[in-house]
Amino acid sequence: MDSDFFSSPLAEHGAPCPQCSAAMSGDQRYCLSCGARRGEARLDPVEAARSPLASDPAPVALTAAALGAAGQAGSQPAGWEGFPLGDLDFGSPRVVGGAVLGLLAVGVVLGVIGGPKAASTSAAAGQSALVASADAAATDAGLGGDTLDGSVDSSTSADEVVVDTGVSGFETVPTPSTPESGGGGGGGGGGGTKKPTVTSAAPIKHAWVITLSGPSYDEIYGQAAAAGVPRVKAKIAASSYLGTELRAKGTLLSNYKSISAAGLPNSLALISGQPPNAKTSTNCPKFVDLKPGKVDAKTGLASGDGCRYPPTTITFPDQMTGAGLVWKGYFEAIGNDPASGVTSCRHPEVGADDPFAAPRPGDGYMTWRNPFVYFRSISESSECGSNVVGLDRLAPDLAQLEDTPAFSLVAPDACHDGSAASCGGNAVGGIAAADEWLKTIVPSIIESQAYADGGMIVITSDHAASEPSEAKANVGALVLSPYAAEGSTVSTAYNHYSLLKTLEIAFGVDPIGKAATSAVKAFDSKVFANAPVAGND
Repeated sequence: MDSDFFSSPLAEHGAPCPQCSAAMSGDQRYCLSCGARRGEARLDPVEAARSPLASDPAPVALTAAALGAAGQAGSQPAGWEGFPLGDLDFGSPRVVGGAVLGLLAVGVVLGVIGGPKAASTSAAAGQSALVASADAAATDAGLGGDTLDGSVDSSTSADEVVVDTGVSGFETVPTPSTPESGGGGGGGGGGGTKKPTVTSAAPIKHAWVITLSGPSYDEIYGQAAAAGVPRVKAKIAASSYLGTELRAKGTLLSNYKSISAAGLPNSLALISGQPPNAKTSTNCPKFVDLKPGKVDAKTGLASGDGCRYPPTTITFPDQMTGAGLVWKGYFEAIGNDPASGVTSCRHPEVGADDPFAAPRPGDGYMTWRNPFVYFRSISESSECGSNVVGLDRLAPDLAQLEDTPAFSLVAPDACHDGSAASCGGNAVGGIAAADEWLKTIVPSIIESQAYADGGMIVITSDHAASEPSEAKANVGALVLSPYAAEGSTVSTAYNHYSLLKTLEIAFGVDPIGKAATSAVKAFDSKVFANAPVAGND
């Protein structure tokens, strides 16, 4: 073969391709039209470096042994004169080999820097791996899009906003086309959040929040509130069981207020820290999406007006799932709609009027009393069907400690929620009916193993119907727990955000939404007067 095979003309300029007759330049080896090769195949440059050229007068086979011997002798094999390329000289094969290895090493480094980072699948290491990987990618490669400091690339849509992984404790949440489910929690929020720096005032392991609907503090605890006050006419509590018998067994939060005059915003606040908007303040008669639905990267609060929160909105159930803890919602009569046949996660069609906005004969379930279905991270995941269930599932779950969720939200239907309004047909509700309902629910919880194992029951109301114009009405809350003193009263100002913050700190996740603000106080040692003192338990 000609030693100048890199530059020797193969044919006259403009000569046709031997296969398709397309015009080719004189040194063109491959036809651009059909891909046919003209002339002999030439050696790879590395192969050329390894083998003597055909024109060498005394070719020498450069075997591994020969190269090794040459290396040991500190010289090159006989007959080697380097590898000429025009006026360039690559030198010895050791030099060429080193250069090739150097190029490969550079390629590997560039691949590591520019390539995607693998996320850890470990639940315990999930967040640290996510943050470390994203930090490395952002620092090394300067990637655009969603950023760890909470800023959002201009190409990011409203439903793809990333929630910050910083001090507030929010984490990056993907927006999958089909939300994934987790082991007992909301799918959109998925991973766990980092541990809060504040220590819980009590080692709570299981919590039940029971929400009535409508009764004010005075209607339930009037007699207890006025007892012992000189020259004040006692207000007789309408509740003989909750207002007297249960009240004597727990700690009453006498200054616990709602955050809205409507029921739905209070329930939403309990599991997300989201404030009211115009539509939620009317209990969402139409089941529409929140618009624009942009989630603030620093606060986690969703902006706009509407009912269904985008999947990037983090909820307490999402946090529980990320922490590997089980949550459930128990709703009386959720399976009582014969037309739909739905027995769990019942909610209206998206964009439609809510047919369950008011009680119906034989069906006292109302959508606005079930906050879980207003968050797409929950309602669009499989666990909505398994975790947002009927009240009939409560007793079986209490039977065994391992079957009892860490967090449970329990809500009666319209006939037993304490509301004075009709509960459908000729059925009669009111506080007396709520008392009878509580007599069947509360003892079953108190007698469970889970309650004895760090349990807490909080009974409150989602709003005060007797004070419809007052957003921050006093609804009160009764705390029953082995850690709460019997018959005690705490007058500290609390609200539904306070309860959420208390639960999040107790279960080791950072407060979210309005609960994350410093003005909101979690239940303290006055509420948990019987809790063990740190270091003495």
